[in-house]
Amino acid sequence: MKDKKLQYATQFMIERYSAWYTHMLTLHLLDTKECTYIKSGGWSKGAIQRTSSELTDDAAKSSLRYFIEVLNYKLHGRKTRKKRYKDKCRILAIPVFEGAKNNKRRHFHILLGNVPQDKLVDLEKTIADCWADTKWSMAGIKLEEIYNADGAAFYLRKEVGYCNDDAVLWEFASIPNRLIGKSA
Repeated sequence: MKDKKLQYATQFMIERYSAWYTHMLTLHLLDTKECTYIKSGGWSKGAIQRTSSELTDDAAKSSLRYFIEVLNYKLHGRKTRKKRYKDKCRILAIPVFEGAKNNKRRHFHILLGNVPQDKLVDLEKTIADCWADTKWSMAGIKLEEIYNADGAAFYLRKEVGYCNDDAVLWEFASIPNRLIGKSA
């Protein structure tokens, strides 16, 4: 069943921060992961063990949480942990998880903003390095500058109201306090 009101409400919430978006990021996830390790104890000590595991939604969200925190630290440094700078020195990242409840490959779209000007030159490399450190990352990222923030919000709400009402992961969003209206 289509829920247009939920879709428009989600779009309105995303558009609220449209003045601060600068980039749209797409990150793909592995569906399965093969692991090989050497047993360290027991009668089969030294044997090579192979396992395969499937991606779960919780594992994907855990990778996303780790990625956003590491990227935030790489872009703003130690200031992200200090109370005095916390409301200014935090990236704006609003993630959308697509493919969780349909047949598409699971991936994230993330609206990025509040990136320091001196870090924009190496932004794609920094993002690639941070994403490669996560457990379920798939090689290849897509980073695009945003010229129409409202169009990006319209695109990101496409699964909301149709197949995945929880596509926008507000609980993992990184929003500086000054944009919310709170002081630290």
